[in-house]
Amino acid sequence: MVIQIATLAKIVRDPRSSEVHVPKERVAILAVIQNLNRTLLKVRWEAGGDCVIFRDDVGEKRCPLSDSQRCDASFHANG
Repeated sequence: MVIQIATLAKIVRDPRSSEVHVPKERVAILAVIQNLNRTLLKVRWEAGGDCVIFRDDVGEKRCPLSDSQRCDASFHANG
């Protein structure tokens, strides 16, 4: 399993713990998920714990986990 590292592009609040994560924080992208025509990312925070966030919350311009079957053209178009 390949884990991609990305940095946050904006402030993100973890809905489970209510912790605030700031831009430039590094996250490990565990999975790319398609739901209701949106691209979501399952990430693991540097401090531990995981969460699902929107693709726009990270600063990557290309699809994380590019070998994943779940990456689609919308990721590249929105990037």
